Amino acid sequence: MDRARARAAGHGRRRRAAVAAAVSWAVVSGGRGSIGRPVAEHLVVGGWHVLALDREPAQNAARPPLIAKAIDVTDSAAVRQALDDVIPSREPIGLLVNAVGLIWNEPLVSLRGAAWQAHQVETWRDVIEANLTAPFVVASAVVLRMARSGGGAVINFSSVSGRGNAGQAAYSAAKAGVEGLTKAMAVELGPLGIRVNAIAPGFIDVASTRTAVAGDRLSAIADRTPTRRLGTIEDIISAVDFLAGNTFVNGIVLDVNGGFRL
Repeated sequence: MDRARARAAGHGRRRRAAVAAAVSWAVVSGGRGSIGRPVAEHLVVGGWHVLALDREPAQNAARPPLIAKAIDVTDSAAVRQALDDVIPSREPIGLLVNAVGLIWNEPLVSLRGAAWQAHQVETWRDVIEANLTAPFVVASAVVLRMARSGGGAVINFSSVSGRGNAGQAAYSAAKAGVEGLTKAMAVELGPLGIRVNAIAPGFIDVASTRTAVAGDRLSAIADRTPTRRLGTIEDIISAVDFLAGNTFVNGIVLDVNGGFRL
């Protein structure tokens, strides 16, 4: 009888260990944003435990499967500490979605009253920090954990503006940098079992787009798009699912813009 109990106890311990090992985490930067938040919620529905990182204060997300932390995502020490605080070292991080970003419109030169004014260097730095430095910092911390546990997938967010857009010098430069970073990471990290790709959305009908672009201009953009509509968050989520799941796609920038820019 004692042997039977011992065998049962041992089986229970092994089963609990197997369940713990099966837990896989996804990290979403920009997890409170117009794209990051619905992506994080979708991943939870899909069975992931999710750590959402953002500068904005977190609400109603204090325990798995979704934990949200408000940190400076350009601070490498803060990012590493958040990972260590939330995700046990024995549990793998299988996915990073770098959805952090800041849309910014500011021309290189503009006429203000009777004087010409140049693009402010301070806002240039802020936009580069939010759109390029932050994804680099978060990825640098996460891929260390991924490499130790056998690999995973990284999905960065570029933009249709990464190919150049009038009035968005800083934003376009940052997003072009994200595409270069993605390709460099894909080549370097592929041998470690880590795939790195990017999504370049066009005009997606979410709050951040509606804030940055006037409604009449959005209507004109929809009319110019071959699919005759703006993108939806479901279009973005489908792209995330594809890049997270396909194990032989590495180093691409996936356009999700309805053919707006080819």
